[in-house]
Amino acid sequence: MANVLLVDPDEIAFLALKGFLAGDEHRTAFVSSSQKAMEFLRENVLVDLIIVELKLEASTGLAFLKTLRNDYFFRDVPVVFYAAKTTHEEIQEAYSMGVQSFYRKPYVQESILDEVAKVQGKQWYWSFFESDDVFCRRTGFSLDQMAEVLEELIPVIQSASQSYKELADKFLKKSDLTDEIKEAEKKNLFLQISELRGDFTGLGIPNLEKCLNFLITCALESRWDEFKNAAEALGHYAVLFSYRADICKLERKTYKATAVLDRLSQNALIRSLPPHEMHAMIPNLRDCEIADGATLFKQGDPGDSMYLIVHGLLGVYIEDKNEPEPKKIAEIKDGDIVGEMALIRNAPRSATIIAQAHTQMMRLDKSAFKRLFLQSPQMKQAVQALAEHRSMDSINKRAGTINVSNWSKTAAQKVREMSERIPIGFLAKNEEKEKEEIRRGVSCVEHWNKMVDSKTFPVVSEAAMRREILALKGCPVTKSASAAFTLTTSSIVTSLHPVMDLTERDPGLAFQMLQAGNEIRQAKKKDTSTFIEDVRMSVNVIGEKRLGSMAKTMPHFHESFMYLNHDANWHSYLKFLLATADIAQFTCHYMRLISLEQMAFLGSLIHDIGKLLFLSVQPAGFAHVYHYAQENNVSILESELLHMNLSTRQMAIDFVEKKCFPTCFKNVIRWVEEPDKATEDIELVMVVAMARYMCRLCRIGFSADVTHQDLLPLQYTQLWDSIQHRALPSFNVALYEMQVREKLLRF
Repeated sequence: MANVLLVDPDEIAFLALKGFLAGDEHRTAFVSSSQKAMEFLRENVLVDLIIVELKLEASTGLAFLKTLRNDYFFRDVPVVFYAAKTTHEEIQEAYSMGVQSFYRKPYVQESILDEVAKVQGKQWYWSFFESDDVFCRRTGFSLDQMAEVLEELIPVIQSASQSYKELADKFLKKSDLTDEIKEAEKKNLFLQISELRGDFTGLGIPNLEKCLNFLITCALESRWDEFKNAAEALGHYAVLFSYRADICKLERKTYKATAVLDRLSQNALIRSLPPHEMHAMIPNLRDCEIADGATLFKQGDPGDSMYLIVHGLLGVYIEDKNEPEPKKIAEIKDGDIVGEMALIRNAPRSATIIAQAHTQMMRLDKSAFKRLFLQSPQMKQAVQALAEHRSMDSINKRAGTINVSNWSKTAAQKVREMSERIPIGFLAKNEEKEKEEIRRGVSCVEHWNKMVDSKTFPVVSEAAMRREILALKGCPVTKSASAAFTLTTSSIVTSLHPVMDLTERDPGLAFQMLQAGNEIRQAKKKDTSTFIEDVRMSVNVIGEKRLGSMAKTMPHFHESFMYLNHDANWHSYLKFLLATADIAQFTCHYMRLISLEQMAFLGSLIHDIGKLLFLSVQPAGFAHVYHYAQENNVSILESELLHMNLSTRQMAIDFVEKKCFPTCFKNVIRWVEEPDKATEDIELVMVVAMARYMCRLCRIGFSADVTHQDLLPLQYTQLWDSIQHRALPSFNVALYEMQVREKLLRF
């Protein structure tokens, strides 16, 4: 994750940039002027990349860059320029001042992501320190000791920075100080700085020593403006020291977590969970051990915890009143779990566990287990499967397809990422505040809350819902996609390709373009029997002028309406749709349906637009419907019908029937969940249905479906039973599934 600051007077540009970066979980912040940008930098420090518009409020991007390069501390911050219009001289000047790249507007997602990738892993602010391993090897300190040293120095640096700035202000005000007082102040200053410099000698922070030397030079030569700038830079070191101390602790935690995760990965139940959920589990695991012959717990004891066996051997014994001694029925070895059934069933222990050798374990308490169980749909599924079968067969089948090494590495990385401290300007609470403000402005929030709390169903009238849906002129898009579209269409010079590229990444935009293109074509040709089925062709038919007017009237909704948790949100949902589109295209190639590749891609992208319609007309409803389904162990469809007497699928069908829209895509929307009932465009419907299922099976993104059971491999499903007779005779479903899983690794 990177911290990206946008300096641009146009808030539309920020919304577009935020939409581009949010999918990769990068953090963004926005200021409109160079002055505000410098204030933001001084407050937050840990900015990885600055993207600057050439034309700024009361200044220019070049002037801001010059200010930045003259700053003692921030002169090495990576900067990328964007401009709608520019000259060769401006580009040359920017590169001469060390700009990372220079682009013409509109913002292009791939270019933005490339620039962010350049700064990840080699942040400019870590050049002020030696690497951890070099520091520890040279000083003999551990990471914990390094963190302690840095924490002790933070208040010293903060105090010194403040006193030096006050002294600089005193000299800059040119107060009536006698030469004797000035010399005394200078002498005292030199002693303070020399003492401070001695505290850092040998700590491997060469840039800090340079800063202190520079302070002395500026004082000797009475360059108090530069002295004040360097004194302020000294305060920024305190921020870095604080963050570095956190990183040291985190590195230690991550190192330990990696070792724990390597052990956890040996268990199929644990391995079946998404890696990011380990962030919640790791802190709750406690190391414990039991001696050979000791009893871990007895049959009938209350279940207060479960155990993961790290190394050792446990025996499982059942007590029988008719038998004098407990009967041994099984053994538990490395990587196995014991004690989970009592927690799952909330019942006493069903067996006695006795150590057969000295055994090392990790313990998870009942309270922590219950919390994870309630918060994680995946864990709920895996645990319920285990409770139903008791054997690990079904879980092993699923977890066996997961690369153990990759899972462990990914999980360790997620533990680190989710534990990092976020700079104040990028804090998640600001985003939460934004969501709350949006929700307060939505009139239906109170109504939904009131009706759901009183258990009054349906919450909204079916007839009213249908009227609102049919009143929409086009398929809604997210606010960030609308902003990106506005920015792109307002900046077109010679090519429509940026619009085409943007359209193929967003379901609402794709629908809008196909609808508008077909309306224009049919109005011109008076032909209602043929349709444009290619979104790029549709963009060409619409033309530059019409695209600009579409941007002004495009219906939109805010992404936060689909924010349920860290994993269930709009960007995760879009990831699912794009993955489905990619796999559908691959499936066509695999089944030699080359002519359907583009249609399969678009059909997959827009197959679930009913949810977009729902989010647009009833923004408070989506979260209620989803959470009800999750809490009551019912499907999304059941929850939708209960709350509205109408499913999002039916919303989409009603909506497209009234639009000038390609018939093939109407058929995909109508039958994608029941491909065996398709009577037209059967192959296209089949391909999209297969792709959708595979992405759900591999848990790519957020499908907005609440699944309460393990999904089986494709060849064992009713879906495959219904479509296999339509596949090629040579279709190898096992090989297909393996290749799909490989392709989905990049998502």
